[in-house]
Amino acid sequence: MTNLNRDELTGLKNRKLLQNCFDEYTGDSSHFGLILIDVDGLIYFNDYYGHAEGDEKLKQIAELICQNVPSSVDVFRSGGDEFAILLNNLNMAEVISLAMQICKTVNQNFAHMPPLRRFYWMRDRSCLEVHYPLTVSCGVAFYPEDGINYKDLNKAVDEALFRAGKTLFGGVVGLARNGYEYCSLPF
Repeated sequence: MTNLNRDELTGLKNRKLLQNCFDEYTGDSSHFGLILIDVDGLIYFNDYYGHAEGDEKLKQIAELICQNVPSSVDVFRSGGDEFAILLNNLNMAEVISLAMQICKTVNQNFAHMPPLRRFYWMRDRSCLEVHYPLTVSCGVAFYPEDGINYKDLNKAVDEALFRAGKTLFGGVVGLARNGYEYCSLPF
């Protein structure tokens, strides 16, 4: 029997439960962080190795994420190649540090793989080809500073990923704009 609150592939909680958890946290007037983890270039991985192998990598990434968060923290599969974590018991620096650790761990785990060819179309219609192994990037945003509802907070964290450089090379952690100017974190 299928559990409607769990992702079938990874066994993680799904997007519906993520929204419920967000609502619970905001109902408590909490201050909390959201980490969005996006697999960079999964489409190219699937094209080269096949979707079954891509699914296996998603399961491995889910396991690595879970191994790097406190046991009391829930990890969600929020989309096809996206995972999310809501953290209400950590300060901003701890949330950012956790995102950096997740990104580093996952990226190191797949660093041995042959580089994937990725193509990015620029606004002037030129194309940039880059070669990187399978990586993840993380976006970090905070409630209520970066959004007071799920839609706005999710938009802020998603924009943080792309401003950080995920589009060009992946393997980055980006922070949403709040009380400080945008920054991208090397590790």
